Amino acid sequence: MSSTRVAMSLGFVVAAIVLQTTLFGQGRIQPYGAAPSLVLLVVVASVRYLESDPALLLGFTSGLLMDLLGGSPLGLWAMVLTVVVYVTLRIRRRADAGPLVIAVGIFALALLGQSLFAVAGTLFGQRTLIDPNVVKLMILPAVYTAILAVAVVPLITVALGQRRNQGWAL
Repeated sequence: MSSTRVAMSLGFVVAAIVLQTTLFGQGRIQPYGAAPSLVLLVVVASVRYLESDPALLLGFTSGLLMDLLGGSPLGLWAMVLTVVVYVTLRIRRRADAGPLVIAVGIFALALLGQSLFAVAGTLFGQRTLIDPNVVKLMILPAVYTAILAVAVVPLITVALGQRRNQGWAL
């Protein structure tokens, strides 16, 4: 396993967290009251190129950083992103089927993440499921995340993708 991939993935996650909390934060860019899950997207796109242990650690760490910088209870996003990473690890071989499968998969994983966040957030006292717009607040971020995947997934694929060993050649 390449430690370079882990370091690059962590760099992508930190950049995504900064963008998520500043650009798509509360009161900023949120069409129809929802924002894409950029951190979830970057984690899912990166997990495809990591082994399972570093991938799970990346999901937990990125979720913990989101909890520390966001307004959610500590450990909520960490739990959600760890579950999403586990599911991604189980289905990542299907990503070779094409871009449509990747888009549908990212939509499903984002919807899973938003649903888990809503249920766990309600258990932690955030009253997420009581909100009358709960369905809109789960589906719209998943749609936005799938749309944003058109730009993010190829970028991460180029950066972390399988590189041929060219020996001493540059």
